[in-house]
Amino acid sequence: MFGVINLHKPLHCTSHDVVAQVRKKLNFKKVGHGGTLDPLAEGVLPVCIGAATRLIEYLPSDKRYRAQVTFGANTLTWDAEGERIPLKVASAFTRDALEALLPQFHGKIQQQVPPHAAVHVNGKKLYEYARKGIAVDLPVRETEIFAVELVDFLHAGTEYPVAVLEVHCASGTYIRSVAQALGSVSGYGAYLSGLVRTAHGQFSLEESVTLETFLNSANPVQYLQNPAQYIAFPQISLSPENLAKIRHGMKLLPDDLHESVRNNRLYLLTHHNQPVAIATGEETGRLKPLKVLQHT
Repeated sequence: MFGVINLHKPLHCTSHDVVAQVRKKLNFKKVGHGGTLDPLAEGVLPVCIGAATRLIEYLPSDKRYRAQVTFGANTLTWDAEGERIPLKVASAFTRDALEALLPQFHGKIQQQVPPHAAVHVNGKKLYEYARKGIAVDLPVRETEIFAVELVDFLHAGTEYPVAVLEVHCASGTYIRSVAQALGSVSGYGAYLSGLVRTAHGQFSLEESVTLETFLNSANPVQYLQNPAQYIAFPQISLSPENLAKIRHGMKLLPDDLHESVRNNRLYLLTHHNQPVAIATGEETGRLKPLKVLQHT
């Protein structure tokens, strides 16, 4: 069994829960997901099956989110999981004032890791400290936000106005941290009150299958897709002779190839359009296999 499923993760379950349910439905052990979504977030979660799990690290890593950010309060978790703590009445906060703040969140930015994240500090995960009420210095990470757009501003003039943002960002970006930082620079405080991942690379929410539909399907393998279409590397189709060499871990020489390869560039090698290996080009024009899939 081999492929990738574009699943729509529902609210109130972990990414690990989704993998466990897919594993049970398919009666197949080797299943992995392409990027954690918090229980209070829903949306696109690529799930790889069989040897395709070895391709997870090569899937496009940029993400798109639709985020709801509530101003005038915060929570200890920086999202809706924690109890809302009122800070400052935000009825005077306007759409124009918020839009003036958004350019600060374009490009490469430094952001604090949320206190309830799984990042390790001194051998323990941050959320383990948080659950015990132990204060620690939150790590700061660099990330990149390619675009952030305000698409709606709800409940304007009330105590807790809500911004609806579209965010396109690099992998590793904490949208909870974006909400918390927006609250800080606005002077009103804010927390992430809702989150939907609308895309993960080329995986889109519109083309995803809900977990419920997948689990209730009499033929769940129909949702497995060829991961080759989601990997952005140049593709090289292998002849049967070159396929045998790659499967034995051998390099392909320039005479074996019908095209030149670039030094240090990654390539997806296929046979009959199915992924076979990830390889890298070398200075001599040779192609060196880095990861070979044994699924066909």
